[in-house]
Amino acid sequence: MSFKSFLLKRLIIWDFIPYSLRWKKSVSGIGMIYVDTLEMMQKNYGKGGVSNLNEIMYNIGLGQSTEILKMLDLKRDLEGCAYVLLAMHRIFGIKSKIVQKDNDKIIIHARKCLWGGHLKKWNARTCLSIDNYEAGLIEGILPFSEHTYTRRRSCGDNVCELVIRFSDSD
Repeated sequence: MSFKSFLLKRLIIWDFIPYSLRWKKSVSGIGMIYVDTLEMMQKNYGKGGVSNLNEIMYNIGLGQSTEILKMLDLKRDLEGCAYVLLAMHRIFGIKSKIVQKDNDKIIIHARKCLWGGHLKKWNARTCLSIDNYEAGLIEGILPFSEHTYTRRRSCGDNVCELVIRFSDSD
C-alpha cells in the first residue's frame, strides 16, 4: 500500500473528506438520479408519469419556499425571491447572478451548472422538468408573479435567463 493510499484511507476513517468534494459528488449524483428518474417515468408511465414528477418537484419548491425565505431573513418581495433562487442555485452548483433589477422585474442569468453540459443525458426536457422546483419556490414567495425562461443553455444559448415579474396590485 502506498503512502498516499494509506493517508486517503485515514482521511476517510477520520471523516476528513473535503466538503467541496462531498458537495460536488452529491450534486452531480442528484442530477444523475433526476435524469434517470425522468427517463424511467417517461418509459414506464408516459406523459402522466412525467407530469407527476413535475408536480412533485413543484410541491417540494412550494413547501421549501417560506422556510428558505425565513432562514435567509429575506422579505417576501421580488428581491427576496431572487436571493432565495440564487441561494438554491449555489446549493445545486449553478453559477447565477442578478443582471437587471427594476421595480417590477428581476432578470437572473445562470451561466454554468453541474448538470447541463456535464451529464450525458441532460437535455432541455430535463431542465424543463426540474424547473418546476424553481416555479414552486417562486410561487410560494410571490404567488401572483410571472416567471419565464427567455433563454436556455440546454437549447444552445450562452446563459439561462430567468425573468421574474411582479407588480403590486394594492
